[in-house]
Amino acid sequence: MAGFNIFSNKRPLNAIETSLIYQGIETNVLGFQLLRGFEQVSKDKEVKKYFKKGKDLAKQIIDTFSDTLLKSDIQPPIVAWGNPTLSTESPYSEKLMMYLTNLLSSFGLTSNALGTSFSLRSDLPTKMSLIAKDIFDFAKDGGKLMVKNGWMEEPPQSVKSPE
Repeated sequence: MAGFNIFSNKRPLNAIETSLIYQGIETNVLGFQLLRGFEQVSKDKEVKKYFKKGKDLAKQIIDTFSDTLLKSDIQPPIVAWGNPTLSTESPYSEKLMMYLTNLLSSFGLTSNALGTSFSLRSDLPTKMSLIAKDIFDFAKDGGKLMVKNGWMEEPPQSVKSPE
């Protein structure tokens, strides 16, 4: 808690910080695999490009978190990457794949907010905030794409009181 001096020596990660970083790696591996499959079967060029952007973001997050663990002499989790089948026929609609991607992005934002609030090491909240910004930008682009294609509905609103 010595402040935000990024050049200072870092104390070892505590158990909570380690578990949050592990969870971040594992969920982004899942996201990477899912988006890789979605990209492979998507027919819409714009949607396919969006899934590739998400896949690249997941790889970046995995690298950032893995590097943080390795710098603390902690082995990152070994998670099976797996491979999608060779099929190019989607079992899901573009609308459903976009919705699931948007939902997972929301979970990623929540996870990073949790990690930021529970870390006492000065460098981790900064890293997680930058990651959260990237996830937010990605989710926002997905929302715009869903609106453009008529795949997002306005949620029910409260009744406006008469003035």
